[in-house]
Amino acid sequence: MHAHRSIRLLLWLLWLSLLACLVQAQPVSIAEANKLLKSVQRNTLDTNQINALLNLSDFHINKTLNPKTSLDSALVLIEQTETISRRIGFARGLDNALFLRGKIQIKKQNISSVLRMSTSLSDSNRVRLLLELGKNKLRPTDTQLANRDSANVFFRQAELISKETGNQKWLEESQCLLGISYLLNKDWPRGKAYFMNVIQARQRAGDKAGEIKVWLRMATTTFCDDCRENMSALEKALALSRQIGDQSQEMLILMEMGYEHFQLDGGDTRQAEQKAQQALAIQKAIGSRALNQAYHALAEESVYNMPGEYGYLSNAYYFMSDLSQAKGDLNQKLFYVLTVVKSAESSGLIDELDYAYFRLGNAYYGLNQFDKSLEYYKKSLAISHQKGRLFIQVGLISRMVVTLLKQGKAPQALQLLQDIAGENLPFTYEDKLLIAQSFGECYNALNQYKQAEKYYLESVIWSKQVAVQFQYTAWQRISQFYIANSQYAKADPYLKRLLSTNQKKIIPSQQLEIHLMRFKVDSAQGNYPSAIKHYQLYKSLTDSIFNEKKSKQITQLSIEYETQKKEQALTLREKNIALLTEQNKAHQTQRNALIGGTALLLALLGLSYNRYRLKQRSNRQLVAQQQKLQAQHHELQASQEEINQKNESLQLLLNEKEWLLKEIHHRVKNNLQVIMSLLNSQARYLLDDAALLAIRESQHRVQTMAMIHQKLYQSEGMARIDMGSYIQEVVVYLRDSYNLPQQNRFELRVEPIELDVTQAVPLGLIINEAITNALKYAFPKGHFGTITLTLHRLSPTTCELTIADNGVGLPPEYDASRSRSLGMTLIMGFSQQLDGKLVIHNKDGLRISLVFNAEE
Repeated sequence: MHAHRSIRLLLWLLWLSLLACLVQAQPVSIAEANKLLKSVQRNTLDTNQINALLNLSDFHINKTLNPKTSLDSALVLIEQTETISRRIGFARGLDNALFLRGKIQIKKQNISSVLRMSTSLSDSNRVRLLLELGKNKLRPTDTQLANRDSANVFFRQAELISKETGNQKWLEESQCLLGISYLLNKDWPRGKAYFMNVIQARQRAGDKAGEIKVWLRMATTTFCDDCRENMSALEKALALSRQIGDQSQEMLILMEMGYEHFQLDGGDTRQAEQKAQQALAIQKAIGSRALNQAYHALAEESVYNMPGEYGYLSNAYYFMSDLSQAKGDLNQKLFYVLTVVKSAESSGLIDELDYAYFRLGNAYYGLNQFDKSLEYYKKSLAISHQKGRLFIQVGLISRMVVTLLKQGKAPQALQLLQDIAGENLPFTYEDKLLIAQSFGECYNALNQYKQAEKYYLESVIWSKQVAVQFQYTAWQRISQFYIANSQYAKADPYLKRLLSTNQKKIIPSQQLEIHLMRFKVDSAQGNYPSAIKHYQLYKSLTDSIFNEKKSKQITQLSIEYETQKKEQALTLREKNIALLTEQNKAHQTQRNALIGGTALLLALLGLSYNRYRLKQRSNRQLVAQQQKLQAQHHELQASQEEINQKNESLQLLLNEKEWLLKEIHHRVKNNLQVIMSLLNSQARYLLDDAALLAIRESQHRVQTMAMIHQKLYQSEGMARIDMGSYIQEVVVYLRDSYNLPQQNRFELRVEPIELDVTQAVPLGLIINEAITNALKYAFPKGHFGTITLTLHRLSPTTCELTIADNGVGLPPEYDASRSRSLGMTLIMGFSQQLDGKLVIHNKDGLRISLVFNAEE
């Protein structure tokens, strides 16, 4: 009686928490959880009650949030199970309860207690407990690394007992876990050998569905460096799924193969897109529920990654969204994710919304909509709290941290990270790496550089335990940190590692950043040839990505053009059919008239025979004339088509020429920018004021030329410069460079004149030298005035450039023809290049006048 009351009280206290937090090895809906709770509430002393209590205990054991409270609740339920089992003499209930006690002790790391407990268990539960002990050693803990040698000892003990007792199910599970342990240690041959033992057993039993699951488990255990073995396993699983007509497994396998193709093909999405379209076609035909069930079955078998890590396989639209991101189409990515979210919300699949909201948050993050991103991350986290375990785990938290940092909320981000790190969750090495990087970002945002560096270095250490893609990320992130804090020497070795790796393994956007970081480091260290090389590679990759996008746009336009042509041809064909139909009706009317008038024609045959012959002769002449006219018309059409083809060819050649000229100007401008960057880098290490001034004046000259080439590749015209806007930009640039006081001002009077590039470049350099001279010498301290620049036409073919100031002027004895200054030498030299007449007046300031012929 007391037992009944205690059970009733316990269940009432746990009711609300269980409704929200029930989790077990297989996903359970809220409706199923309610049924289970109602079954327990009946308080019957039978085996059904015991099994319900055991399931509820297992729910609490599997919860990852608030583990201490959950394990205490599980222990209370186990004690009630033991009480009832003893009362009704149900030995199996006691045995299963003891097994669950063992699982709790494993969670608490009381291994010696578990080993003592295992000797009292039945053979099957002893095997299960040994397997749980081994699985516990596959992941690292807060205090120690993973110990897979110890895991293998437990797995082999379980394998031996299973062989001795003839338990095929647990024998195969032991061998699968041994295979997984070796794969995690990157020992593929030994790991594959254990999996092959299980596969051969399934083949002997004729169990193709079971064989598929083993191939899948082997292919998806962990991230791969060389995915060819994984792909081979997936191909065998795909063939089997098609043999037995299991479309849910076929979808899942196609999606995993697509992701592996993306890895193997160095970012080429063609094969991946093909697999994605096949999977999506099946999903549209049979719905997403079947795929969802297959994904859960695979995810819940994972003993290393958390089930949420397999969420990308739960819906084909997730794969389509990832492909859209790889192609840079973030809006399309958002559309696909929203499709999944709407479907899950409308169909009541609440258990799937934690991952769906996580993906939606990622999509909004990619579009820089950080408020919306954080809103959906919080929704995902709320559902995880309802379930009782963090389904997405570290991936969700790290994303929330980055989003908070983007919003300038570094303290909140750090607190969130500290909270999750203190939960003692089951982390993988990949999780450890991600957590360390997130801590590094938080402390860097808080300007605690020593702490940040400590965590970035920790992430590099964790990366040695996982696939090389994670190592690349760790090296890149620590390089970014060091460069951002001007510690170029510390970034150098990590960048060298990145550049020495197979570049096909690194996506183009990451390659861009690596070359740009290498340029910055080399510039800071004075290694200018290498800096130029990496800057050119950076620009080349930038142009390559730009041209690839343009190529895709051109392809799309071509498709639209061809479609339009086909539509026009179809419209023309319809018109011809309508015309022929009208002609046919007219001929029918004529034939009827002829038949009706036959009698009359026969009566008048004698009289009309002569006229008939004349009419026939006339008709033949008309037909001949018509044929001649048609032949001439065809000749004219052929000539017109030939002319059109030549015009199109000429237009194409003209377009290509214009594009090439723009590309040349673009490259020249980029190279001039490289020169300016190198001059700027050199200036940092100069202490001599005269040398610094020379560097700065050289930068101004280079910038003056770069502006012309920038205008050329941005304008429609290919060889002429609008001097009005160009002179305005040069003056603004020089005024800003010399920090001109407000009292000094410019007056510009420039007519709308366009010059050929061969004249625009020397004229621009003359303007640069004259204005630079005025800014430096015309107005000493305490003097202020005006610099006037005019450019106008004296005649249709002659122009005059005048640059004057009302400053102190040149010394009276100054002779420009004998001057050795570089500025005046350049002005005179470029004036001769323009074949112009240069006049210098040194009165009331300085006035430089140049008259030259403008080329048409």
